[in-house]
Amino acid sequence: MLKRIYSNKGVFFMLLSSLCFAIMSAIAKEMSQTFSSIQLVFFRSAVGLPFLLTSLYRKPAVQAGGKLYFIILRGLLGAFTLYCLFYTLEHLGLSLTNTYGQAFPLFIAVFSFFLLPNEGLSSKQVLFLLIGFFGILLIFQPGSGGSLWHHSTGIIYAMGTALGYLAIKEAQKYYDSRWVVVSFMGAGLIASTISLLTGTLGGFENSFVTGVWVQPSLAEWIWALVMGLLALGVQYFTTQALLNEKASIVGVVGNSAVIFSIAIEVVLGHGLPDFITILGMGLIVWAGYAVSRRDK
Repeated sequence: MLKRIYSNKGVFFMLLSSLCFAIMSAIAKEMSQTFSSIQLVFFRSAVGLPFLLTSLYRKPAVQAGGKLYFIILRGLLGAFTLYCLFYTLEHLGLSLTNTYGQAFPLFIAVFSFFLLPNEGLSSKQVLFLLIGFFGILLIFQPGSGGSLWHHSTGIIYAMGTALGYLAIKEAQKYYDSRWVVVSFMGAGLIASTISLLTGTLGGFENSFVTGVWVQPSLAEWIWALVMGLLALGVQYFTTQALLNEKASIVGVVGNSAVIFSIAIEVVLGHGLPDFITILGMGLIVWAGYAVSRRDK
C-alpha cells in the first residue's frame, strides 16, 4: 500500500502537503493559548519570506509580467485569508477549522459562475453544491463550540481561499509561482506588523484586526520557526503534486488534511467530534470533490 502511494508522486506529495498543513495548524492552535492570531500571522509570514526571496535571488524568475494588479490582489486576499485562518484556529477546533477550509471548491464553483464568462453549472454540480452547503449547516453550531462570529470567520476563510485560487490561476499566467507566494506572505507580514503596532502601542485588545505583541521565549521562537517551515512545505509539496497529478486528484487527496487534523486532536486528548459534526465534515469533503471534477 505504502509502495503504491509513493510510486504515485502526485498523491504522495499531496499527502505530505496535507500532513504539513495539519501539523502546522496544530502548532498554531497550541500557540494561540499564548499569542494572538495576529502574531501567529506575523510568525507564519516572517519565517517563509526570506527563504523565498533567497530562492528568487539564486534563480531569478522568468516571467511575462505586466499584470501587477493580479499580484496585488493575490497578496491582499492571501493576507486576509491568513487572518481568518489563524483567528478561526484560535477559537474553534483544529479539525473544524480545516473542514471549513476544505469547503473552498464549493465557493470556487459559485464565484466562477458569477465572475467568469462562459462558466456554467450543471444540474449535478448544483446538487453537490446544495449537499456541501448542507454539510456546512451541520457543522455551523454557534454556542456548542464557538460563537456565531467564530464560525462565520471559518466560512469567510473558505471564501477567501476560493477567491485566492482564482487570483492564483490568473497571476500564474504572467508571474513565477514564487512571486505569487511572496505576494501574500509579504502582504501578511506588512498587515500583521501594522496590526501588532496598532494593538501594542495604541492599547487595543486582541481582536480580529489588532494584536498585542507577546515576547516569545527561546522555545516558542523555535516552534514559530517550525510552523513557518511547515507552511513552506505546504506550498512546495502542493506545487510538486500539481506537477505530477491532475488537479482533481490532488484536490481529493488534499481533503486528507481533515483526517490528519482529527487524528492529531485525538492524540492531543481532545477526542472525536460529535456524530453530526463528522457527518457535516464528510458531506463538505465529498461535495467539494464532486463539484470540482472536470468530467461532470
